Amino acid sequence: MNERMPTVLFLDQYGAIGGGQRILLDLVGATVARGWRVRVLCPSGSLFDACRHAGADVHALLLPPMKDGPKSTWSLLRVWHASRRIAHEQEHLARESDVIVVNGPRTLAIARVWVIRLRKPALLYLHGVYGRVENMFIRSFLALPRTAAVAPSPLVAAPFFRLKNVQVISNWVSREFLEASANPARLRQMLGMTDTHPIVLVPGRFSPNKGQRLALEASKLLSDIPCHFVFAGAPLFEGQGREVEARLREASDHAPLRIHVLEWKQPMPALYDGADVVMVPSVWEEPFGLTALEAMARGRPLIVTNRGTLPTLTDHGRCAQVVSADAQAIAAALRSFIADRPEWEDRAQQARRHVEEHFHPQKLQAEVLAVCESLLRS
Repeated sequence: MNERMPTVLFLDQYGAIGGGQRILLDLVGATVARGWRVRVLCPSGSLFDACRHAGADVHALLLPPMKDGPKSTWSLLRVWHASRRIAHEQEHLARESDVIVVNGPRTLAIARVWVIRLRKPALLYLHGVYGRVENMFIRSFLALPRTAAVAPSPLVAAPFFRLKNVQVISNWVSREFLEASANPARLRQMLGMTDTHPIVLVPGRFSPNKGQRLALEASKLLSDIPCHFVFAGAPLFEGQGREVEARLREASDHAPLRIHVLEWKQPMPALYDGADVVMVPSVWEEPFGLTALEAMARGRPLIVTNRGTLPTLTDHGRCAQVVSADAQAIAAALRSFIADRPEWEDRAQQARRHVEEHFHPQKLQAEVLAVCESLLRS
């Protein structure tokens, strides 16, 4: 008799695809590849469509809106109340599933109802550094039987260091970043560039935290150097990101041959392949830094700020130039790149090997799924 394969229910709080959602998508693919049945409950959007394309049974989730940044007790209680209603409406999905994977804290209250009422095991995926009230809810959830959490870095895990059911398992790069053929011409073609000036790529979600405005300041300090600054991203689920996007587009209107803003719709590796150097200018304590890892996987020279996990991720300067989060330091690093590109290219190839050794998706996805299996046995 064939052993029945488990059913996993993934919960996500967003419909757009950011870094955490790309990790979820990879896990959905890895779970489907094992022969497990996969259900996803998330808002409508690009994530909904991508999960369905990956072979998951996808259901729409309607959460109340919530502002960016630390959440007030009132807003969390409002979501908590709505979550109990959603948990009741979607309880059939949980009943038919063997383990629940909660991708971020906004759907935690839904999963909590199912863990208590149905005694389902649940894995919480932590992607950020949260506020005091959110951490309180997370600790309360992790005090329940048959629960565990995964954090991608020690920084994210730090508030929960006393809890034995919290593990640090690094994020990874998607397989395409290690396997896709190089396509360095695609980005220039998309932007209609006819010169050979260096491209400085600033990828990622538009956000005050991600440092796009800092990169703009650095570009002004390099007015004597012909180059292109390409800001590739979108505000996604962050309201303040729209203000950042407006500032970037204003700068592009004033210098259209130097400042470029685009939302990349092509295969992601080709975006990095077209860059001469990639910049990750975060100004907050970066919980992980997936864009930096992707640049390293494509063997591109890289500049990161010394915020959060970025220095550790880049092996403390062996795989990237690590600078302070100010415009002058970034501009100086870019001048160094222009002056000595061969040395930077050598370091970029070392970064590629570092990713293959420490951030390979097959190994790290297996570690996450092993946590799910452990919960199933509990």
